[in-house]
Amino acid sequence: MEGVSQLVSKMNFAIEEGVEFSDAHCHLDLFSDPERVASEARKGNVGIIITAGSNAESNLRNFRLAKGGVYGVVGLSPDFASSDSAQIEHLAGFLKTNRNIIGIGEIGLDATIISEVEMDAQIRAFEAQLDLAVDLHVPVVVHARKMIGEVIRILKEKSIENAVFHYFEGGEEEARTVEKEGWLVSVPPVDSSRRRRALREIGIESIVAETDSPAVGKTPLDVIKVVSDIAVLKGVSTEETGAETTKTIKEYFYI
Repeated sequence: MEGVSQLVSKMNFAIEEGVEFSDAHCHLDLFSDPERVASEARKGNVGIIITAGSNAESNLRNFRLAKGGVYGVVGLSPDFASSDSAQIEHLAGFLKTNRNIIGIGEIGLDATIISEVEMDAQIRAFEAQLDLAVDLHVPVVVHARKMIGEVIRILKEKSIENAVFHYFEGGEEEARTVEKEGWLVSVPPVDSSRRRRALREIGIESIVAETDSPAVGKTPLDVIKVVSDIAVLKGVSTEETGAETTKTIKEYFYI
């Protein structure tokens, strides 16, 4: 892996000392050396990393990684809604035994995998995990691929107060709804004109940044570039945006 100085030198902006950035969503457990990745991120001013589970195995790995500035959410993603559904009853144990496990995720619905996992099974797993989140009073991190309208409907039906829309793919109307409900839009390291239009419709206090690394971004350090892009769109500095998104994450997840 490249060192922090080499990575930062490739960015087209300078970062002031003492500014803390936060990666709202990654999969730290998928790296070959997750502790080193987290350490490199800390050296590069990424002080908070939220690593997300998706099945029984990844939940356990993330549970073990969640310490210091690394926090975790545990859950069953749509891909595992059928195969690992029996594991839902064990999620509460993760939350109750590690204070750095701070929510349930990533969970939700995905229309692109219905040939492998029926939508009925996805909905059952999603709703069961939302019920658990309500019981435990914890936020949820949602996956809504080509199903954002239905995910929003179910979140409203379940009276979910705190939800982060991982890799937000909605338009202006969905972004306004997310903001109105007090939920958060999480911005990935992939640019799109649709997402830019949506972000212009909401306040910076409703936005956080993520890398979804290593699947999309290379490491949590890539979140600095995401924050910089948000800053340009919102007409404020990268440092201000980093501070605001970090403050939002701390308050939302009670860190």
